[in-house]
Amino acid sequence: MLFYISLFTLIFIVLNLKETKLIKGLNLNGVTTAFFIIFIISAFRFDVGYDFSMYYHFIEGDIKFIDDQLNRLEILSRALIDLSHYVGFNQLFFIASSLIIIYLFYLTIKRYSLDPILSTLIFISFPIYLFQSFSIVRQYIAIAIIFYSYRFIKTQKIGAYLLFVFLAFLFHKSAILAIPLYYLFSLHNYFKILIFGLYLLSFFSSDIIAYTIGFFTDQYDTYIEGATYGKGGDMLLILFQVIGFFLLPMVYIIKVKNEKDLKFYLMCFYIGIFIWSSLSKFGHAGIRGGLYFMVFFILLVPNLKTKIKQYYIIRYSLFITCFALFTFNLYIKSKHEIKDANMPYQFFFNKSVKDLEPNE
Repeated sequence: MLFYISLFTLIFIVLNLKETKLIKGLNLNGVTTAFFIIFIISAFRFDVGYDFSMYYHFIEGDIKFIDDQLNRLEILSRALIDLSHYVGFNQLFFIASSLIIIYLFYLTIKRYSLDPILSTLIFISFPIYLFQSFSIVRQYIAIAIIFYSYRFIKTQKIGAYLLFVFLAFLFHKSAILAIPLYYLFSLHNYFKILIFGLYLLSFFSSDIIAYTIGFFTDQYDTYIEGATYGKGGDMLLILFQVIGFFLLPMVYIIKVKNEKDLKFYLMCFYIGIFIWSSLSKFGHAGIRGGLYFMVFFILLVPNLKTKIKQYYIIRYSLFITCFALFTFNLYIKSKHEIKDANMPYQFFFNKSVKDLEPNE
């Protein structure tokens, strides 16, 4: 826990430096340096993330029925695993995947965020972003590619966008869920009604879906009956629903045709909440499906500076909120009866498959 708090503090300090000199003659700004640190932490981790050991065993080739298991994976994800196995360097998979994820988030934040410092803090503080990327590695590569592809949504280049969706699909099949994002950017009709409808419906859509599915099959009764609020994922969903409540006034004051970026971010945010909430009774399906939309929250919050005169108050309040959320999340995870997969943090140096803790 202390490691992560120290990491947050270091990144916060670095972010607020106008220029950082890493090497003589090489000057980097704070955001660039911060993302470089984030990349190192992500790339050289060991046994950090729920799926880390699974990928490690894939690379080692010591899983029973390994060929059948690997054949379930998408072609580019499998290629990264095969390459790591072929060169005999297990960490290569995590270095390569981290490079794709962190670099694409960095490029998009640098280009489109109106407050890159705040966007970076949101990225590391909210558990559904950086921490989640440690676990659902393949899907997060796909999410990073879709996030980067916002440039093609914004310029309405459908061919380029679909090409990048296909690329993301080759890492994780769920990327197909991102196709509708392209059409949200130019959606003007019934924009406000749609957002209010999605937000209100999100509070009981999971019950409607659970009832409907239960009416036709009892296959998911275990998930439905076991779903209770108060657990980590549900608490986080409630937090985003509260944020959604306070963002609703933005829907009233936005000029739909003139402020396409803000409109797009808001649409994505509320659709993401709706998907997450609707499927919350079915394990991790909700958050994983909603992430392709919720990722634009990173750009949404800084964009509010165009609508709020006293933005600096909001900004510094959010700095404190990010640190509080980051610390609270770590504290909750450290007290959980089942060991959290992100703690303690370990570097891969001098580690081997024998050092992996068995999944509980």
